[in-house]
Amino acid sequence: MNNIVLSGFVGLLVQAGFLVIFSVPVWLAARVVGADHPTMPRSALSLVVAVAGSALSVAVAGGWAAVIAPLWCLFTFKWILGTSFGGAVMLAVLALAGYAVVGHVLGGGTPPAPV
Repeated sequence: MNNIVLSGFVGLLVQAGFLVIFSVPVWLAARVVGADHPTMPRSALSLVVAVAGSALSVAVAGGWAAVIAPLWCLFTFKWILGTSFGGAVMLAVLALAGYAVVGHVLGGGTPPAPV
């Protein structure tokens, strides 16, 4: 079995591509919910801060990270994109729906039927 290792500049390009792809649903959802700062760079920043905070909560809080990480993501959306807490919840739901669409398009459509 071959393992592919991406490092250096190519690895950074791949990570930047993933960041852009995953920022688009957050950006569109921020525009829909009427966030104060619905820009693409702020959407990308909110994802980076949310992932870093979630990883930190797993390292520090252990099992409580299942509660802390989603709240951290909501507060990150609220703080960086400028929404209310309810707007952050709606933004997260809409972004999740956007991720489902991205997964459907990039994943090649519907999964195969179970045998």
